[in-house]
Amino acid sequence: MTGEPLRPLDAAFLHVESPAQPMHMGSIGYFDGDALRDDEGRLRLDDLRAQIESRLHLVPKLRRRVVTSVLHEAPPTWVDDPGFDIADHVRSTRVRAPGSEDDLLARCEELLATPLDVGRPLWEVWMVDGLVDGRVALVTKLHHAMADGLSGVELVTVIFDIDEHPPAPVPARAWEPVPPPPVPLAMARDLGRLGAIPLRGALFGMDCLRHPVRHIRRATAIADALRTVATPRLVAPRLSINAPVAGGRRLAVVRLSITDLRTVRRQFGVTVNDVLLTVVANGVETLLTSRGESVAGREVHLLAPVGLEHHTERHELGNQVSALFVCAPLGVADPVARLRAVADDVGRDKVHHQQLVAKTALDLLEPLPQTALAGFSGLVRYQQVTNLVVTNVPGPPTPLYVLGAEMTEAVAFVPIAGNLSLGVAALSYGGALTLGVLADRAACPDLDQFAKGVELGAAELLEAARTAAAAGVEAARRSAVSSHAEPGPGA
Repeated sequence: MTGEPLRPLDAAFLHVESPAQPMHMGSIGYFDGDALRDDEGRLRLDDLRAQIESRLHLVPKLRRRVVTSVLHEAPPTWVDDPGFDIADHVRSTRVRAPGSEDDLLARCEELLATPLDVGRPLWEVWMVDGLVDGRVALVTKLHHAMADGLSGVELVTVIFDIDEHPPAPVPARAWEPVPPPPVPLAMARDLGRLGAIPLRGALFGMDCLRHPVRHIRRATAIADALRTVATPRLVAPRLSINAPVAGGRRLAVVRLSITDLRTVRRQFGVTVNDVLLTVVANGVETLLTSRGESVAGREVHLLAPVGLEHHTERHELGNQVSALFVCAPLGVADPVARLRAVADDVGRDKVHHQQLVAKTALDLLEPLPQTALAGFSGLVRYQQVTNLVVTNVPGPPTPLYVLGAEMTEAVAFVPIAGNLSLGVAALSYGGALTLGVLADRAACPDLDQFAKGVELGAAELLEAARTAAAAGVEAARRSAVSSHAEPGPGA
């Protein structure tokens, strides 16, 4: 609905936005380029624009921009962009052929370092040509104010096809932007939203009186979770990766086998996400060690976003996330010991419903006027709760296509801001779990050390799992031989 106000977390991402820290998510999709070129070898940019434009009615927010409310303390709202032009959002660029992945990442560093135009709908799709083997990449940018990671994946499934030979494209529907409301009506709506704050408080109080047991249980769960958070471990250690974000970007891609990760999961009775967080911690350790920093007896605090609910409608894009705070030990020689420590910490967080703490904090943002919300959002520059964000988003279970070309691989990236100069996004697709690592260029010029550490951590855990499995098989064999050799009764 046009005129829809932004949720507090959505608005907070806009308040954090600055030229040095654009708050859009990014992704790279790799394609065999043949189907994406015409008979003369040119990119089918116009065809892609036509296809996407024909489907924009499925996600109306893609034609909407953010406008500040008439009463500035009320939330900003989404309104139709009367000047919307698909050519402003679906564009092309190229690297010098034959471009390697490093060349592509260098171009993407420039694209992701450039903020989206807040005067337009907050998304872009770029076709990148010139890659080796004739491949083509599609780079997407989607502002975090529009969607969380899960919604971003849903959006991709709207833009792309799930069938190599989809039905013939339907001409784009005629679209007429809904004009913004007159100023008096807009002021009345803003006053209504501001006035709804005390009303919500009164209704909450009445609900507490009507359903005291339910609210006591929730309060008890929150208090229990707070006890697990309000400890000396709440304060993250001071690590060199927590430097101010300056503006330049570095990208790295780490490819892990889901089959290997599942082997580790089964052998040690953990989750794939536990394994992911463990290998990320190993990457941090390798990076810090390469810088000459001591890691003995230290920890890294990881913030892992957790989805609160599934979006039932694609047009309901937005941020519906909470978070778990995970402490991973550094300086641990035994990779399995680190894995078990991470799994225990995650399990303890889940048992105590720690995500309720983050959700409750977000709920407390609801009544804040925008000036206060902007001030609160600015505290990300000084936060000492986490060292980096690690998000794990399940990708589509089936292959995706664009104009008949299959996407062979996908990589996602999360924005960085404040003193969080390093962020990791894991995306599963096509039997692989691909980690997109985005870092501030000034704070992490040695990002390759982090990537090497992640790969090494995954290899060590896989070797440990195979060794443990072989030892288990050998123990079972010896037990069977011993049982067979024992004399029976009366022997």
